[in-house]
Amino acid sequence: MVTRTAIADAVESRRADGLEFLTEFLRIDTENPPGRNYREGAEFLREQLEAREYDVDVIEVPDEVVEEHYPDRTDHDRMNVLARLDEGREGPDVHFTGHYDVVPAGEDWTTDPYEPTLEDGNLYARGASDMKSGIAASVLAVDALRELGMPIEGSITQSMTVDEETGGFTGLGELVREGHLSRENTDYCVYTECFDSSRICLGHRGVLKFRVVTHGEKAHGCMAHGGENAVMAMNDFLSRIGEYRETLHERTTDEPVVPAASARADVSATMIDAGYSENVVPDRCTATFYRVLVPEESVDGAREEIEALMAETEAATGARVGYEEIMFAEPALVSRDCTVAQTFAREIEPHHGPPEYVVSPGSDDQRFVVNDAGIEECIVYGPGLLEQAHVEDEYVPVEEVVTAATVMAAAMADLMGHLDD
Repeated sequence: MVTRTAIADAVESRRADGLEFLTEFLRIDTENPPGRNYREGAEFLREQLEAREYDVDVIEVPDEVVEEHYPDRTDHDRMNVLARLDEGREGPDVHFTGHYDVVPAGEDWTTDPYEPTLEDGNLYARGASDMKSGIAASVLAVDALRELGMPIEGSITQSMTVDEETGGFTGLGELVREGHLSRENTDYCVYTECFDSSRICLGHRGVLKFRVVTHGEKAHGCMAHGGENAVMAMNDFLSRIGEYRETLHERTTDEPVVPAASARADVSATMIDAGYSENVVPDRCTATFYRVLVPEESVDGAREEIEALMAETEAATGARVGYEEIMFAEPALVSRDCTVAQTFAREIEPHHGPPEYVVSPGSDDQRFVVNDAGIEECIVYGPGLLEQAHVEDEYVPVEEVVTAATVMAAAMADLMGHLDD
């Protein structure tokens, strides 16, 4: 049996090692798109985990799977890492998972985004909060338990995956499709995305990304009567989208979505493209949309509503209107009363008081575990700060990493029956 005090001391004793792991990890530029240096990131993780006596597989995503989801990025390797500790004892499998791709850093940093900088207790680098710190925390948590000599009842699995920032289909989605994470081999799953160490995230809203194309007929601008202006047809559709948006804002959820203003359905026009020259009536206009679903909605329902608006525009303008889907993610949600949520809640309380239960405003890889693998014992818990995701000068407080690792370790000990109350 191990005590919470012993666990906290063991995590603290390995603070420097955990920080070194995270710092080296952050130096690897794994920007997505396009999917840069995944092989280097995977090899770093393999070396680190093998040194900790995990059985490690680096799983290359087949070319045909990459081609299906990202046909313009097939020249970049897709590598997922799966590591396991199993001492042959009966017990639950606890699976920690996180993504190691990061969004592009951009140009407005005050420091080099891939040369981590520690200042005032904060570690600055791209991916510091979103979400290499989550991976570092789960590794540190297991390190602490092994330092205490805690036997592993069941198994501990760590997976580090790619492409979450562009849908996750070749990352955790692929691991689930191939059965590496299933109800047969996973009892509890913790997705270590950034919500800070005081919160338990129970799920996320859904999303539907799509393009609508209005078709017309080209004509010279001085004889516009001979053409059909696709821009004007799109104008009709955009007007309908505006009215639809007002309707969506009335669809709210009682689930604890953060921020509170995101507890409603929404749709936004995000890009538009049309025209060849100022004196040519355009024969097509393309607009891109981002439709957000509250947990009570479904992607099929959202598609039907979009198709109805398209039909109205066709009837009103005579233009042909086409639909191109970019990606979708169904909403995901688990109960706050599930065992893994309540176990983590007990371990968070000594550090922060009663935890805040939240639902993410955007989609993430949790959906593959909950919706596709059918595992309801899955929460999101990690040290990164949600407001630091995707911003310039991104950082994570080092204390957050230490606290999250302590909570993870104590929760693991509890789930495996080794925590001394």
